[in-house]
Amino acid sequence: MAPVPTPDLDQLEGILRAAGLTCPASMAHGLLSGCLVADASLSGARLEQVLGERHPPAGHDDAGFHRAVEALRLQVLRALNDADLGFEPLLPDEGEDLELRADCLGLWVDGFLGGLGQTPRMGGLKPSPEASEILRDFAQIARIEAEPEASEANEQALAELSEYVRVGVMLLADELAPPQPRSPIPLQ
Repeated sequence: MAPVPTPDLDQLEGILRAAGLTCPASMAHGLLSGCLVADASLSGARLEQVLGERHPPAGHDDAGFHRAVEALRLQVLRALNDADLGFEPLLPDEGEDLELRADCLGLWVDGFLGGLGQTPRMGGLKPSPEASEILRDFAQIARIEAEPEASEANEQALAELSEYVRVGVMLLADELAPPQPRSPIPLQ
């Protein structure tokens, strides 16, 4: 079977709506990422449960939904384990409206924190002072409100916050990794 391509933000939004989920795509990606940072062994089926209760219309293609969640799971795991630090939160492109991008960053971080909190493994872990600071900062970023004016300073501030989130997630993933090596991630 050919690998399922990882959906982009708009495709993920469509997949979630078709599956009867109301979670915005950025938040869903953050939620899945947070769960996988806390516990890389989570299955696609468990991640589907984390996304919330589904109310798909009659005749919905459940198999397509399962494949999309599995593709996202593998993509996030590969990115978190990428030696070139290739992890990226799934957010709107830079060409989109500043306010939309800021809102989506806040939703992504809120989802990420929710994913960390929903993972039982996290209950037994004590984050380092550095990780605790990142988590406190993430709680602030989750409440971001964009300035209505799209200025160069606001663009720069959002770019810096986005990069902080990207790097913070990778640092948390490294710190929270289980002591035993993770199992290999399939290429497809």
